[in-house]
Amino acid sequence: MKGPTPRRLWTYVTRCLGLQSYFRSPGDGRLQPQIPAKALLWSLLIGQVLRASSFLAVERLVRSSARRALAVSTSFSDDALDYFTERLDPTPTRAALARVLHQAKRNKAFETSGGIGLAVDGTTVGRCASCTCLLCRPHRNAEKEIVGYRHHLVLTSVVGTGLSLPFDVEPYGPGDSEYAAGQRLLRRARELLGVRFAAYVVVDGVARVVGRGRETFSFPGSQTHLP
Repeated sequence: MKGPTPRRLWTYVTRCLGLQSYFRSPGDGRLQPQIPAKALLWSLLIGQVLRASSFLAVERLVRSSARRALAVSTSFSDDALDYFTERLDPTPTRAALARVLHQAKRNKAFETSGGIGLAVDGTTVGRCASCTCLLCRPHRNAEKEIVGYRHHLVLTSVVGTGLSLPFDVEPYGPGDSEYAAGQRLLRRARELLGVRFAAYVVVDGVARVVGRGRETFSFPGSQTHLP
């Protein structure tokens, strides 16, 4: 029996999951790209599979002798990944993930689960000593002193399938809130997945059944109604 390889994974992603057009046009916002978006995007994904998630770790992979085996067409630096991702429109990625989830449901991949749900929760990513962008939020110690800055976001995942499947995030900066970001995220999930995709929503450990015609999502201390 043949074992998994990056090239076989590429074949599965592009043919079985139908993501070839997404890799050709992933929302690249670079005006004069010198490196194909497909090579940059695929290197990021294969880096996650190999647990080389930092840009520097991906650079090491694509500059090594393993690059051809990884199905990456060219080498590049971590700065190229930074420039690419900073200008990458997330809309095509969200649409592609929604298509994959719909395809999995049509193919009854979730048939043995107890019921498909959505889990929404807040988290933080990244740390820096100074404020470097509009999304940086101050992190304070017990004495309320600013000791650094972090990015805060809300993550939504498909759950109840035997495997948690993250598929969208919504950041929120100063003056915004986890509550408001969660509302935006759930509205977008309804638009992408449809009102009948999930049977319930879990927010910070609180489950809420999704009703027909009008969805009620429970947030800590309140309820959010999406007409």
